[in-house]
Amino acid sequence: MKLKKVHALEKKAEEVWIVSPDLYYDTENDVFRNIVKHNLHKGVKYRYIVPATTSVSKHLRRYQKDQTIPKDLTNEMFLILPESEFNPFLNELAIYNPKSQNPTACLSVWKDADSDDEVIAIDKAMTKTLVTKFKGLWKKYKRVNP
Repeated sequence: MKLKKVHALEKKAEEVWIVSPDLYYDTENDVFRNIVKHNLHKGVKYRYIVPATTSVSKHLRRYQKDQTIPKDLTNEMFLILPESEFNPFLNELAIYNPKSQNPTACLSVWKDADSDDEVIAIDKAMTKTLVTKFKGLWKKYKRVNP
């Protein structure tokens, strides 16, 4: 799947679940940062699972500033896991419309991709597994449904 398609997918999403090792795309990539800003403004729901690292803390502060998000909403949107719970080899994973009949998931391979670069599209069965795992972790630590 081309990154341009991911841009289009995120623009049309009603809800997005992201597992990210550092929040790079949402804070450092202008295209995604602007899409997220626009989506949040129109009421798209975002949920993030990130590790408790200094890089994430720095990017989270930038995210709050860029997106003008209050701390209580940030606490609702983000699950910050101990590093021991977070797979350090995982790249950015996004799940679009996770509550729909046909959620779509993709995995980025590198940070500085541009619109013509490929991302890895996850098959439907694995996407459903990822939705279940995301929801399980979210409920385990947040004790509510995402």
